[in-house]
Amino acid sequence: MPVLCKEITLNKTAFMRCQGMLALVLVLLLAAGCAAPTAMPIPTVDLSSPSPAPAASLGSTLSGTGDVSRTLLTYDDLMNGFVASSPVDNAALALPAQAAPPEHSFEGRLELLGEDAAGEMLVLFGDPEQEREVPHLPESDFVFVQSGDYLVPVQRGLIIAEHPYWNLILEPGRVWSETGDHGYSRASFPFALVWKGSNATFNGVMTFLFDDENISNIWYQVTQETTISLKANMWGLLQADYHPGPVLEAAQVRAAFDQELLARFPSKPIEQLAENYPGVDATAFGRGVTSATMTWYGFVVNGVNYVGGCQTRYGPYPYCEAMRAPSYSTAKSAFVSVALMRLAQKYGSNVPDLLIRDYVPEAAESPGDWSDVTFNDTLDMASGNYRTAVYMVDEESWDTDPFWSSEYYPDLIVAAFNWPHSAPPGTRWVYRTSDTFIVTRALHNYLQTIEGPGADIFEFVVDEVYKPLQISPGTYTVLRTRDEDWQGQPYGGLGQWWIPDDLAKITTLLNVDDGMIDGRQILHPDVLAAALQRNPDDRGVDIGPGSKYNNAFWANVYRSGYMCEVWVPQMLGYSGIVVALFPNGTAYYYASDNREFTWDAALSEANKIIPMCQ
Repeated sequence: MPVLCKEITLNKTAFMRCQGMLALVLVLLLAAGCAAPTAMPIPTVDLSSPSPAPAASLGSTLSGTGDVSRTLLTYDDLMNGFVASSPVDNAALALPAQAAPPEHSFEGRLELLGEDAAGEMLVLFGDPEQEREVPHLPESDFVFVQSGDYLVPVQRGLIIAEHPYWNLILEPGRVWSETGDHGYSRASFPFALVWKGSNATFNGVMTFLFDDENISNIWYQVTQETTISLKANMWGLLQADYHPGPVLEAAQVRAAFDQELLARFPSKPIEQLAENYPGVDATAFGRGVTSATMTWYGFVVNGVNYVGGCQTRYGPYPYCEAMRAPSYSTAKSAFVSVALMRLAQKYGSNVPDLLIRDYVPEAAESPGDWSDVTFNDTLDMASGNYRTAVYMVDEESWDTDPFWSSEYYPDLIVAAFNWPHSAPPGTRWVYRTSDTFIVTRALHNYLQTIEGPGADIFEFVVDEVYKPLQISPGTYTVLRTRDEDWQGQPYGGLGQWWIPDDLAKITTLLNVDDGMIDGRQILHPDVLAAALQRNPDDRGVDIGPGSKYNNAFWANVYRSGYMCEVWVPQMLGYSGIVVALFPNGTAYYYASDNREFTWDAALSEANKIIPMCQ
């Protein structure tokens, strides 16, 4: 029987539901006049006229001779085909050191052919039935423009495919020339496969040769994932067509991408941390996490993002800077809590004290008591409506909690309120992602009372926080309920995808710039201070000895080994996602999928650079 294990993953708990064949449909709207459900507007390609000269861009940064010693994915391999029993070393898909500037400019559609008859899949962990059922990619079509030696997908962020199970994320790649490619230019680009209705993410790369009119076969491989339910390699050689033609939005796409490059947070390899700060043990960062399950990790200090990891089963990922990892429950902090902070700053400090019942009408049908529950109580996981306060039991009630059996808003909101009243609001912490779903809806409805019926709470955060912060366009979309072709309400408790640059900017906004962007206060300082444990009169709700939860941020206190009481707030995500905000203004983060949560070693080394107690 065909099986897809759809994983909705949350902080320190998991949900598996089987529902049909695992497959991928990468369906994009590529010509004017067509329509498809997408997370962002799709580009148009005008094939009726010749392609114009590329618009001005940053230009090529390559200065190599093109003399590359290549034994994998050679010109003959890509042009004439070859038999592969596994993926190849990722170095074969990466920009080589001697890459020369590209001889051609790619603009138009990249159409894959014959996907149903080519490609392999090897399940390393999980349901082996998926090997037999889904070894192939389905029909796929992409639109790209070129900016200098970068290959830029026109549609960024989460792309909603028409297939019932899978979505896609595309990221910018590179274009270059090698002397052995007989006058063709060579390109590669990173992509991620994402389970629909979930955060689970599989990272891969595609590569091909092209000139002004023709294209080689395309090699693809997927060799890394961040999810606990399935580990699998996918690979194959596919035929393709290149449809060159001017993309109507090309100039805007190039300009936006050039600005994206200029706005990237300064970054260095993690190994350079010890060089820049003698006496610091760089190996402490990443310690305690099984190396085979680490996606990437980083440490942000004094305006530099030191990044490590980005390993796959076939060598380093060629595009570490574009390697997407799921947010899981870090979305509770970086989206929903940030939304509350921005609303409080823009529309009044009383927003956290507004009542859920006044903004979510379904509360009236709840078996619990929501008469006095505030936005802040619900964000704190302290609504007082729960069945048991035993750690994570309510959250893990997969068989009895209908919240996990639907993907449509009307079903989900009723299920989210389906809890009895058990304690006064604000007094008892009981972790449930369904509470985050409720407060996300409350914030959304409140925003509409101010800005009108067209307002959307996630787009509000994108426009008011993410874009001014210049985090990557891949973060401007979010997992939503299935209503209106997956364009319903954001889940809130999960459903974003980070790259290291995103987390460097977000942690700096919160932990260094005190919620200010370019000298302007964006996030309410008091709400932010409470979340980061900077207000001793507002620690939030007790989790256990030495642990608190406040405004969707976890926190632990350290009273030994330091000269003062040290509080460390964190954003945490189910599979092993950690974003720890140290009180000395540094931050440590990683994405992994072995459910390992640790930052003590990193905290100790960070203290050597900037003492926690000053």
